[in-house]
Amino acid sequence: MAIVITNLIILIVLYLTICAILARSMGLVKCIDPNKAYQKENRRHFLDGYKNWKSEEYIIKSFDGYELHTTYIPSAIPSKKFVILVHSSTYCRIGGIKYFNIFRKMGYNGILFDLRGHGDNKKAASTWGIKESKDLLSVIDDTVNRFGDDIKIGVHGECLGGVTALTALKYHPNISFVIADSCYNSLYSLLCKLAQQIAHVSPVLFDPAVIFFKLMFGFSYKKIFTKDSLSGNTVPICFIQGDSDCVVPIKDTMELENATTGYTEMHIFEGADHTRNILADSDRYEEIIKNFLYRVNCLELAATA
Repeated sequence: MAIVITNLIILIVLYLTICAILARSMGLVKCIDPNKAYQKENRRHFLDGYKNWKSEEYIIKSFDGYELHTTYIPSAIPSKKFVILVHSSTYCRIGGIKYFNIFRKMGYNGILFDLRGHGDNKKAASTWGIKESKDLLSVIDDTVNRFGDDIKIGVHGECLGGVTALTALKYHPNISFVIADSCYNSLYSLLCKLAQQIAHVSPVLFDPAVIFFKLMFGFSYKKIFTKDSLSGNTVPICFIQGDSDCVVPIKDTMELENATTGYTEMHIFEGADHTRNILADSDRYEEIIKNFLYRVNCLELAATA
């Protein structure tokens, strides 16, 4: 009997240890090295134009003093239009270039920054949009301070980057549009799906990780819903989603679209996996952005020529 109890205790301790490790990995996410990200984007020829463009590197101090490494890329001709590009979880700001290639054709200046804990930034826990949305507000304020209060700013983000932009809307930032690519609504459902894909067991088994995560990082990811930030929002949003996304289901995008009161569009890419919509059909992706910007008065007809 004593052996059975001992073995049971060992199993419980091992189980809770695994849950604690999982919780820690959800906060301190393993990110790609910026040099490897550069090589990856370069192999896909997304950086062909970027290599010849002027750019400026600088650091923005966020609301809590955290430093955000940032890249500014001016438009080919002087312009008052700016787009802030926010990358996905585990990636870095170089991932925004493939989208900026589209915006630059339309006369936009680009602002790319590393999310906290990512890229060239100091190691820090990911808060899955909580602090990141406030970081984005700091980037918006810095951009206005640098380039004038008469500029027009929009935001493009994929996955966590898009969620960051959508979450920031509850603070009513002075922006003209958001393009949200592959964005989740329920963080708990997202992390359960990732855990299931990795461990191939019921995600319910990892529920103790919720408690460990709250003890480690100060909040419960079970209570985070992106749609809660969209109540009363009037900023136009363009939702983009792949119907073969193995991480975020289409119903999440539908829930997000139904939560906002502003103008919305939703575009589904057939056969596209998570954040792979631009890879599935780059021409259609560009056309969607161009038409959306025109409809929300952020693009003149002359700029589309």
